[in-house]
Amino acid sequence: MGFLRRIESRLEGVFEGGIGRTFRSHVQPVELARKLTKEMDDNKVISVQQVYVPNAYTVFLAPADREQFLAYEARLRTELAGYLTEHARREGYSLPGRARVIIETADELEVGTFGIAAEMEETPPPVAMESAPPADALPAEFGGGAAAPVAAEPPVAPEPLVAPIPPVAPIIDPFAVDSPDAFAPATPEPAVTAAVTPPAPAEPPAAAPTAVASWTLVWPGGEVTIGGNALVIGRSKDCDVPLADGNVSRRHAELGRSEEGFVLRDLDSTNGTLVNGRRIRSATIGAGDEITIGMSTLRIEQRHG
Repeated sequence: MGFLRRIESRLEGVFEGGIGRTFRSHVQPVELARKLTKEMDDNKVISVQQVYVPNAYTVFLAPADREQFLAYEARLRTELAGYLTEHARREGYSLPGRARVIIETADELEVGTFGIAAEMEETPPPVAMESAPPADALPAEFGGGAAAPVAAEPPVAPEPLVAPIPPVAPIIDPFAVDSPDAFAPATPEPAVTAAVTPPAPAEPPAAAPTAVASWTLVWPGGEVTIGGNALVIGRSKDCDVPLADGNVSRRHAELGRSEEGFVLRDLDSTNGTLVNGRRIRSATIGAGDEITIGMSTLRIEQRHG
């Protein structure tokens, strides 16, 4: 029993722990469920109008006991959390947040011995994402559009070319001698000029449209464009990215844009959110990163068009 006292001493000041000992057979899920509800009953706090109970439970198992749950551990955690929620509803308890169960390995424990720590953990509200800046103001690596092409100045038409026509020499009638002005030089006619209009210059070809880059979140069930509003990922049909998976919480995670790129936040899900195999609560991600939620893998891709 020395180790059990060390666990309770280590958890002192954070939450009140309960230790359950069974026979030397492997721990069974029904034993965990029964002990979890007992911890909920033993740790209730009576307020003015409500009776509050812990909503976060950590189960410590021996390595051999936990190994038997590896094939369905995620579903087991979900089932135990639902069992606690239903128990709280039947007893009229108030949970400060969504019930969740975490399983950890304690190397010092023997087969058939397990420990449970209960904690009140309030679920934080979803973080409001800032509106994304205009596409042409984002850096190029985040899909910003290219600068608008500068319009070319219209060509200046040359002045009309004027070709002078030489004057026509007067015709003198040699037989008109009676007229004193017959041999007088005729008054030259004014020169007639003709204006030559040059051909109209050809219009310059229209500039090709500039391709605009966009970002898309892709998962096995579909894809959605990432705009200025944050995308909510979860099991609920009301989510922007619905995942039909029992291992996914109703509102599991939230993806939005920031000045550094994209920010992924876990909304206190039951089974957690992984980025490149590492569990996160909040992380800055980009193209090429793999997001694992339940049994689904999501990624961000850049599209041009």
